[in-house]
Amino acid sequence: QYRMQCSDDFDEERLNLQWQWNHQPCTGMYSLTGRPGWLRLKAFRPVENDKLMKAGNTLTQRCFRVHRNQVDIRMDLSRMADGQKAGLCHFSSNHAAAGVVREIGLLYMESRENDRVVRGEALGQQRYIWLRSTWGQDGVAHFYYSVNGDDFFPLGAPYQMSYGAFRGDRIGIY
Repeated sequence: QYRMQCSDDFDEERLNLQWQWNHQPCTGMYSLTGRPGWLRLKAFRPVENDKLMKAGNTLTQRCFRVHRNQVDIRMDLSRMADGQKAGLCHFSSNHAAAGVVREIGLLYMESRENDRVVRGEALGQQRYIWLRSTWGQDGVAHFYYSVNGDDFFPLGAPYQMSYGAFRGDRIGIY
């Protein structure tokens, strides 16, 4: 009997069925075995710079509009290079994201809505960051971040999820 996957610790050698790629995956640019228990997304040049919907290696799954949804991810930022971005996103005909960018050796929080990027606070030499998205039946997503996994702070404006491109809103990791 099949059931909805509600957790993914990335402890398998291949992705569980709830995960899909936004674009054709590039073999060798992601790994579930290089660091057991972690998904490793390797950076490569996007089709267009600073366009979330043109970035490769965005791993996604469908969103559901039930009473309460919450997605939490923990990212290891220790190997990010200048110019790289990583985060949590929602997308369909519109999109929004909460993430981290590394520039000139420094890490910064950033939020985006439809390719409009707003720079947030500097993170210093933070190794880990936690990102969270919550939403309910109204389809309004709220992003948060944490530097310790316990205390979460709002990041960016609320995002109204939408339908488009023959599907509902998706959540993704990039």
